[in-house]
Amino acid sequence: MAGSLQDQLLGAGLIKKQKAKNIQTAKKKAVKQSRANNTELKDEAAELAKKAQDEQRRKSQELNKQRKEEAEQKSVIAQIRQIITLNSIEKSPKGTSEDDLSSYNFTHHNKIKTLYVSVKNHELISRGVIAIATLEGSDGDEYHLIPAEAAKKINERNSEAVILLNDFVSKDKGTESESNQVEDDPYAGFEVPDDLMW
Repeated sequence: MAGSLQDQLLGAGLIKKQKAKNIQTAKKKAVKQSRANNTELKDEAAELAKKAQDEQRRKSQELNKQRKEEAEQKSVIAQIRQIITLNSIEKSPKGTSEDDLSSYNFTHHNKIKTLYVSVKNHELISRGVIAIATLEGSDGDEYHLIPAEAAKKINERNSEAVILLNDFVSKDKGTESESNQVEDDPYAGFEVPDDLMW
């Protein structure tokens, strides 16, 4: 055997020397008192060992839970990164001149950001066919154009990664409540000019 339980606890670092001395002196006093009173002793060392084991088990479980949550979070971030990189759409086709680009303004972290895209992509973003997502890197945010379906998949994992996803309701596809709202709209008779860009 490796010695008494107290020695084993000391060796494992579960109790300190002073605590062990206090237990030893308390045990000697209890033995003297039990001889005088003819009563049985409680095994304090066993109780202390059980408490130490329970505390160690609780700490271990908390640490495992924390590590599992961190691993899940890293997994979600990796999934989002993969969805964005695999579905990224070119902001403007190669060979497009700067005159053919259109600026699309949006807000991110309460700041107005500008993204230069082709006129076609500008229209698709406005209609909700294309969304804007971000990959937060060490050198700042990178903005990517992705299809709306990919943006919805990302929203299921983390809604903060999708910066802009317009909900476009066509007049043909609107529900009855939406059509009632359109009828009640006081500005319904005023068309928005095609050349107006925000």
